[in-house]
Amino acid sequence: MNSIHHIFVVLLFLCCTQTLNAQEEEWKTKVTKDGSVSVKYRVYNQVEQGGDKSQVIEYEAVTTTKASLADCISIMKIEACHKEIMEGTEEARRIKDLPGGGWVTYYVYKPPWPMPAADIVTMYKLEEDPGQKRAILTGTPAPDMYPAQDVARMEHNHTKYTFTELDEGEVEIVMYSRSIPLISAPKWLIKTWFPDGPADMVRGIARFAEGEEKSWLL
Repeated sequence: MNSIHHIFVVLLFLCCTQTLNAQEEEWKTKVTKDGSVSVKYRVYNQVEQGGDKSQVIEYEAVTTTKASLADCISIMKIEACHKEIMEGTEEARRIKDLPGGGWVTYYVYKPPWPMPAADIVTMYKLEEDPGQKRAILTGTPAPDMYPAQDVARMEHNHTKYTFTELDEGEVEIVMYSRSIPLISAPKWLIKTWFPDGPADMVRGIARFAEGEEKSWLL
């Protein structure tokens, strides 16, 4: 009986632990005051192979624009646009073109306190599907594709931009990000950035795609 009781206690503990982890990682959704952008997000810790914990910040922002699908695609190929729409970005520079229309961009990122300055190297791949009236720009970390500089390098920063033409003559913009910052910050502090932080960025894409402030980027 003691053995059975011990097994029962272990199983109960594992179930409780899994439940707590699931609750910790649940998505939360907020909408901007004007209702134009919906943002879902979650902030959680993941255990690495060595047993260390890393903080993960993950979010998705959704809005629509009256710009064409072609304009949305062209804007995302301009590094100056990236610099303007990505909060805290001081430099955005294309460092390499890749076969098939892809490219590599180097960023210098200086976020608000308490996050330290960092640089990021991202490899982009653009996939267009005329049949579905959709384009997807995927950014994956490429930390080894540019020499180390005098700032720390973020090596875990995944992005994805999905543009879908709607029947109403608009384009839906979905901006997704999953990153592991160089240092962990209090969750309550990070959560104050939602929904306005991602909302401002996705609005920036729409603004430039619609032609506002576009001329000086080209």
